[in-house]
Amino acid sequence: MNNLSALGSKQPPRSGPVLLYGGHVLTMAPVAGSDDQAPVVIRDAEVLLDSGRVAAIGRALTVMPGTRLLDIQGQLVLPGLIQGHIHLGQTFFRGLAEGRVLLDWLRQRIWPLEAAHDDESAYWCTLLGAAECLLGGTTTIQDIGIGPGARGYLKALVDSGLRAVAGQCLMDTGDSLPSGLCSDTDSVLSETEQLGNEFDGANAGRLRYAINPRFILSGSDDLWRGVQELASRRGWPIHTHALEQKAETELVRSLKQGRDEIEYFADYGILDSDLRVAHGVWLEERHYQRLSSETFSVVHCPSSNLKLGSGVADVVGLRRAGIPVGIGCDATACSNRLDGFEELRLAALLQMERHGPKAFSGRDALTLATCEGAQAIGAHDQIGSLELGKRADVVVLATDQPELWASPRADLHDVVAFGASRAQVRHVFVDGEHLVEDGRLTHLDLETIFREAHRVCSSLLDRSGVEF
Repeated sequence: MNNLSALGSKQPPRSGPVLLYGGHVLTMAPVAGSDDQAPVVIRDAEVLLDSGRVAAIGRALTVMPGTRLLDIQGQLVLPGLIQGHIHLGQTFFRGLAEGRVLLDWLRQRIWPLEAAHDDESAYWCTLLGAAECLLGGTTTIQDIGIGPGARGYLKALVDSGLRAVAGQCLMDTGDSLPSGLCSDTDSVLSETEQLGNEFDGANAGRLRYAINPRFILSGSDDLWRGVQELASRRGWPIHTHALEQKAETELVRSLKQGRDEIEYFADYGILDSDLRVAHGVWLEERHYQRLSSETFSVVHCPSSNLKLGSGVADVVGLRRAGIPVGIGCDATACSNRLDGFEELRLAALLQMERHGPKAFSGRDALTLATCEGAQAIGAHDQIGSLELGKRADVVVLATDQPELWASPRADLHDVVAFGASRAQVRHVFVDGEHLVEDGRLTHLDLETIFREAHRVCSSLLDRSGVEF
């Protein structure tokens, strides 16, 4: 593991003060005193990034000698996208689990493939996914992790430059769960705490640790008790899957004395923690009042939910109840792409179909991937909007392609939400470090990542025993 980061990187990313000038800034910060909390848009503006933070936004700013000047005339500047649920450890599995519903998808393909990971395969798999995220304008992820190879996966997150909330994926039981994923309860809890001790706060605080039990069907009652105790003692959040598919929830009820996931979490004290649930497609209105009073959020994964036939989460209903909602691509093994812009566009269209075109705007969709997405992962005081003192996580979109041409009278939030894709991403900064410049990674060597990915993926597939 000691030489992996050197193989995957070219040089340290560019940092130091930089002035972005001439762009149109979508701050995603509300106008003070605005009744509808409309975020500020500043046209033909300048943004100064210094010491890892947003130092100034305005026009004709005064800068210190040595500040790098970046001409982004007419381009769009916005906070880096936040993906609140993702599996970078599944990046190698793109196209290998097609045509399956959730439980078959897991048992027949994903679990055997994940069980074949080791630190080396997990490292290159995660770094490949991280590169795709950065090139698509994602600057922060909340990743549910993997079991075998967890240390390599976490090391790759550190080397990638991404901001991340992440941890080992925890499982100790389950129908058709491979032995390589089924750990002794006490051992897996001890191991994840050790990994948290090692990686929480790594990379100057960009990596924060989370406790990641996969879902109720792969965790014993003892594991969930241990998760609650560990979260309470260490103050780490809990990130899990719940209420993704109807068949899943029905199986939970049959195994847990008629309780659904929320009722089970309540009985085991999980709702008393900082709980972040991926999917939540089958949450019901009867859950809303209780959950809105807890530290609880939902991360919507529209492409994955459609691809696996899970259904469509009621994002409008959740938000009306006061439950923060984020957004995520989930994994290449189910959504096939890690394009956050595609997810937020799809989220808006699905809610419009469900509730009508006035119920969910482009601005609402962009909010899921920025300021509300930051709230969903407990980071809204640091990221999610371009405001003075917040972390300098910034994306610049080029407007030299027809799909982002728009009249000056158009709302730029709609222009981005319904027209942008990873193809327009020109610059990406994380903590003020220039990680994507003119559409190219500055610090990761894609040629090396591709070469190593092909090498270790072939061995992983052989170890998995899965026949394709």
